[in-house]
Amino acid sequence: MFIGERHEKSAQDMPGGLRDIRILANLPPKELALLAAECSWRKFARGDIVVSAEQSGGDREVWFVVRGVVRLARSTSADGRIAYSDIETGGQFGEMSLFGVEDSGLTVIAREDCVLAVMPEAVFVELLGREESVSRALLTQYAKLLRQRDAASAAASTTLPGTTGTQRIYGELLALGEPRLANTGAKPGLFIARLPRHRELADRLSTTEEVVAGAIADLIRLGIAEREYPGLLITDEEAMRNLSGTA
Repeated sequence: MFIGERHEKSAQDMPGGLRDIRILANLPPKELALLAAECSWRKFARGDIVVSAEQSGGDREVWFVVRGVVRLARSTSADGRIAYSDIETGGQFGEMSLFGVEDSGLTVIAREDCVLAVMPEAVFVELLGREESVSRALLTQYAKLLRQRDAASAAASTTLPGTTGTQRIYGELLALGEPRLANTGAKPGLFIARLPRHRELADRLSTTEEVVAGAIADLIRLGIAEREYPGLLITDEEAMRNLSGTA
């Protein structure tokens, strides 16, 4: 089920088509035009749900982010912790299911107004078999992701140099926040539906419960966030990024 207003367009209505998609960068314009015609084109407003958890794991398709940014949310453990990753213009998602890696429970939200091109499984599989440049680009992309994850795991095991416990807390809260849906009528911002316990955040970020409690209290005092039990609403994302050192 798609949530939020979805606008279907033809490839001819989309300036630039697939030319900015990174794994397709070495294909000639004529080939890109033919592939664009095989896709369904969809527009989403900021905050719209692109793919719901109930919908994921159904039809196998590859989604290309032609314009904008989407956020992927996946459950990573039995305790309910969610991992977030953003796919910007030129990226894609959904292709792992074509290789037998199911992604049930995935939720995708538009972080800003965006245009997506959706390619059927059969078209993408045929493309990989026919165009070596696309297969090579995809493998290179996966290799870089694995290297980044290894580096992130190593960094997470130690205190990051040059950052304070408070900065790490703010960075983690930013990563946990999801854009509140535009059609809910509620106050906009980045919403954390279930704020982790202070001890959980402290253990995860190599700091103390007192630092966690103080950091969150400061956000509320400064008007950067509001408590919406059991969650937290970040109302000023820019200020939060400045405090975290990620601006």
